[in-house]
Amino acid sequence: MQNLSFRLALSCGLFALLTLSRAHADTIAALSEPLPAAPETTVPAEQSMLAVPTQTDSLDAAVIDTPAESADLWVRVRKGFRMEEVDSAAVRAQERFYASNPLYMQRVVERSRRYLYFIVNEVEKRGMPTEIALLPIVESAFVPRAQSHAAASGLWQFIPSTGQRYGLERTWWYDGRQDVMAATYAALDYLQDLYNLFGDWQLALAAYNWGEGGVGRALAKTRKRGLEDDFDTIKKPRETEAYVPKLLAVRNIIANPAAFGLSIPVVPDRPYFQPVSTGRHMDLDVVAELAGITVEEVLHLNPGLIRPVFAHKGDRKLLLPVDKVDTFQQNLQQYDKPLLSWQPYVTKRGEALDVLARKYDIALSELRSVNKLGNATRASGQTILVPIRDGEDQAPRQDLASLIASASKVIGNDDGGAQATPARYKVRRGDTLFSIARRFGTSAEAIKRANKLKTNRVPVGRMLVLQQGEPAAGPSRMAKASSASKPVQYVIRRGDTLDAIARKHDVTVAQLQKWNKLGRKTALRAGSKLAIRRES
Repeated sequence: MQNLSFRLALSCGLFALLTLSRAHADTIAALSEPLPAAPETTVPAEQSMLAVPTQTDSLDAAVIDTPAESADLWVRVRKGFRMEEVDSAAVRAQERFYASNPLYMQRVVERSRRYLYFIVNEVEKRGMPTEIALLPIVESAFVPRAQSHAAASGLWQFIPSTGQRYGLERTWWYDGRQDVMAATYAALDYLQDLYNLFGDWQLALAAYNWGEGGVGRALAKTRKRGLEDDFDTIKKPRETEAYVPKLLAVRNIIANPAAFGLSIPVVPDRPYFQPVSTGRHMDLDVVAELAGITVEEVLHLNPGLIRPVFAHKGDRKLLLPVDKVDTFQQNLQQYDKPLLSWQPYVTKRGEALDVLARKYDIALSELRSVNKLGNATRASGQTILVPIRDGEDQAPRQDLASLIASASKVIGNDDGGAQATPARYKVRRGDTLFSIARRFGTSAEAIKRANKLKTNRVPVGRMLVLQQGEPAAGPSRMAKASSASKPVQYVIRRGDTLDAIARKHDVTVAQLQKWNKLGRKTALRAGSKLAIRRES
């Protein structure tokens, strides 16, 4: 690698030569964002009557270890770097970009403080290079509700179809693509699958950005020409061309920030949040009051909640700062006021929103904001939230999720960013059937059926009809299509757990143990095979 200080000295003169990709444009926009306030750590004065814990309960073993309180998480991250050093002009250009924007890097790191410990832990558990834990810097700048032009969402920028394929639920209340824990599990599952498919982390990352179909086609072409089948050789879209260099540039800066004239803030090597099961639905402002934190902090940790209500489900957890969990639980036990102030209301088509606002004693602007109605003046027959009125029977409303079961599918922009699939799309250079399907939240097979295609080839300039609402086949659909009698042989990889394997194949841990005659404490050995059956 060239001398880093020398490269930094060249940065000012060369920075103007960069051709910025879409992600660079997003990054520049983020420079104007205000620096996040330090997380709330004290109980506000008006809530001082609520309980303050004197001891800490045991923490969730799946999320929390107990490293030294003063340790810097970046030390662990640097020790886990394993991706190949790449001394290329593309990496150098990305280094110059980040080094020329120190305030941006500081903002990104400050935002990462809530999530990075959890992500690093999960990456290490799977035996992945810790560069993977830095990928949200490239994908979303650690903005948990980041939205892209292609309907990708969250820290890991899942589009709807890939999110569904990896088990990320989307309902009227909740978007799993924005859920910190659920999306991290899904992203690491996806990346591991891509690495197993291509055998190379750079190609796996390219496929994460472009789609496995695009990378697979590009590799086939290079092999046919007798060229090396690696990231540098394959022909790829401009965005993908810059994608891997961005991550490697971030890795190099984190590895030695002083060489780039940067100072990276310390991130404590200890858990920031803990998942909590509430057992009840409740307003997010009530959650904040009981925990002694701000509503903004609740939303930072629970960005998957897209309404001002936590809609309880058996497997859905609320994330709270570790040092606020006891406070929350004690205050919840003693709380004797209503936990909910909102109720679902099914509007009539054409119903005037200002009339509804007056009826439920809420400002029209707030009614629009809570329900993401923009500047609409009339309802379109959708379900919205309105305040609970005094004197009304609230009992039927306590099971909020069941009240809107028929409206659980996210439609249009109701989830705060999902875009409707256009009816027609003109194929551009670099497109593949799989990348088009990934971009617009449908499946390659659906596009082939709609356009009577016999192969996966899509010529440039071809106008495709895109069918909306048919997602790519997920694990449950693949399970139904598989033979019920023929087992699948799964090769255990380093870092695998029975729980992770079960989730990946849409089966239970108990089934895996039964099919393979495993005891509760049987250790998994990398290279060994597991039988996975498809039972009806």
